[in-house]
Amino acid sequence: MTTDLVAELERRAARFAAVATVQQAISATISLNEAYREIYKAVASVVDAPCFALMIAEPVSEKFNAHCIIVDSQEREGESVLDFPNGTETISKVFHTGVPIVSSKPERWWMGTIFQVASKREVKSEITAPLTYHDRTVGVMQVLSYKTNAYDGHDLDLIMLIARQAAVAIENARLFDAQRSEQRQTEAAALIARVALRKVTVAQAGHSILAILEDVVPSAGKAIGIVSLDGRAVTCVAARGTCEQMEGITGPIETSSVRDAWTTEEPTFVANLREKAHNTEQVPEVAAITVPLIASNRRLGVLVVTSDTAQLQAGPSVDALLRLAPAVALAIDVLLLSEDEQRTHARERTLAAALATMDQPVLILGVDSKVQYANTAAIKEYRYEGSEIAGLSVDDFVVASAQISARQTIPAIPPDQPLWIGEHIHRRRDGTEFPAAVTLSHIRDASDNIVGLVIGIRNLTEERKVADHLGRTEKLAAIGELVAGVAHELNNPLTGISTFAQLLLEDNLEGEQFESVSLIKREADRAIGVIRDLLLFARKTDARDVPVDINTIVKHTVRLRALASRSGGIEVHMRLDESNPQARGDEQKLQQVLLNLLVNAESAMEGAKLRHLSLTTQRKQGMVQIVVSDTGHGMAQSVSQRVFEPFFTTKPPGEGTGLGLSVSYGIIQAHDGTISVESTPEVGTTFTILLPLYSEARK
Repeated sequence: MTTDLVAELERRAARFAAVATVQQAISATISLNEAYREIYKAVASVVDAPCFALMIAEPVSEKFNAHCIIVDSQEREGESVLDFPNGTETISKVFHTGVPIVSSKPERWWMGTIFQVASKREVKSEITAPLTYHDRTVGVMQVLSYKTNAYDGHDLDLIMLIARQAAVAIENARLFDAQRSEQRQTEAAALIARVALRKVTVAQAGHSILAILEDVVPSAGKAIGIVSLDGRAVTCVAARGTCEQMEGITGPIETSSVRDAWTTEEPTFVANLREKAHNTEQVPEVAAITVPLIASNRRLGVLVVTSDTAQLQAGPSVDALLRLAPAVALAIDVLLLSEDEQRTHARERTLAAALATMDQPVLILGVDSKVQYANTAAIKEYRYEGSEIAGLSVDDFVVASAQISARQTIPAIPPDQPLWIGEHIHRRRDGTEFPAAVTLSHIRDASDNIVGLVIGIRNLTEERKVADHLGRTEKLAAIGELVAGVAHELNNPLTGISTFAQLLLEDNLEGEQFESVSLIKREADRAIGVIRDLLLFARKTDARDVPVDINTIVKHTVRLRALASRSGGIEVHMRLDESNPQARGDEQKLQQVLLNLLVNAESAMEGAKLRHLSLTTQRKQGMVQIVVSDTGHGMAQSVSQRVFEPFFTTKPPGEGTGLGLSVSYGIIQAHDGTISVESTPEVGTTFTILLPLYSEARK
């Protein structure tokens, strides 16, 4: 019996180790395709999974999209994804309830589709698990086996662990995809602006602009129409794809498919482009979205994009078109101006106005690499006066490094490459520095000679903070899921050991036997206590939901440590909000958090010359803020980034389990709050807690 139990524990430990390994791999993915592959690897490493389906809900069409289908361990691909209604089948039931299902009678929804399971074998078992992210179900994961009763409750627990981490990975990959999409749109806008600066006809520019748009928003066809000076007719000057046959045709606006967009000055969806067209034989019979091109409060033309209805009604495609339409309109506006001196100056003013309204810094340099123009965002970012920044060298902004010397600040751009994209460290006027994503593009004259350079700058500080925060959050979430599972597995045998040890102690044991059994009892109880702390970190216990006076908790906690503070020569200062802010939660658990912070502060100030401990409470934008600061020895950044990890401690062996701050982190998270730390070596440490402010409306 003991051998079987040990073998079972070893088997479960090995499977949890596999889950931990694949969770790290899932968390490290950046693209959605990478995330899907790692999710399937995770599933296949812990259960029998010859067949697998990952279904993501589409909120607009109220359908599921098959984002990943595995049949006989091979990924299935087709010309179109599998869409089916959000009905009452197992997948829909799990999606709506958030409750996983283990079944020995799969529904076989894939029959007759491009994802047909091998016809000679029959699927006999399945697990359907929800993909939940921040209490929101984003899709469903199905694991299928050809074996009868292939899955048990333990398999379901493992799949649910992977499903929760998979949902985080998918949402993070979507976030990165959105950031990449925004970067592509910014680059496309710069390319479109560059087209406007070249000496080309409107038609030539139109073809270049459509090619640029195709890289950002792929579609079946695109066209640009320019309106006549009297505003009555529209001419298609450039077209591609399904719209190619429209190029060159002219027709009255009132009897065209673009009339509604032109009249309302708003993007308009057209179910059939041919239905209202003047030249029906040259206009395709397809759905399209028509976007008015407006610059300087003047309607210049219309951008037409044809594709399937779902794509044209989806948010990302439409948003990208709307963001790029002003750049297209501005480029066309510039190209339509005459070449005489007066209109040249007007064009320069128009471009300057457009650059001035951009929220990202833009610098225009001459051939001598000195600044000729800086938009408002650049002046604000670099903190110069407008009159000071003109004439400065680009080397005044870029910090030289081992990789990039001052002479390499502006790299050579090959003739066939319109842009150079890279990263620099930039310096402001006051000496502060920031990481910057840089886009470089040459300005050429009519003879294609380089006459200047356009530099677009994007401050990466906030993006990197978000990425670091996401990484730490995912790491803590993965650790929480893992330790919760391990803790539950170990709690029952440890409870049995403690109980039987207690029964033995009630017998008449003497001498070494009594000491040995007492040691077993004491160490088992200590291990149970550690498990209890692990479960609290993993937020497996519900907090009370009552109004809590934050000032009262602070005062009580300080009073509990008053003797220790006096003994350690610590001066305690409290600055409490006189309005007595309240939070909703569990008073005892919140007091436990403060007690952990005070004990840590006392320990940090041992041997310090200045020993001041301050506690501050205040209302802050619908939250209650609690700040605990000490003047102790402080921590290096490498240490402060890990203080909330379970079992991480800077104390000597035997003086702490390393669970105090991780448990505190779990308690604050359970209260829908946040806890953060800032520390400077030999200066001190500050912990900041934010909790939702209690109000009658939240009852």
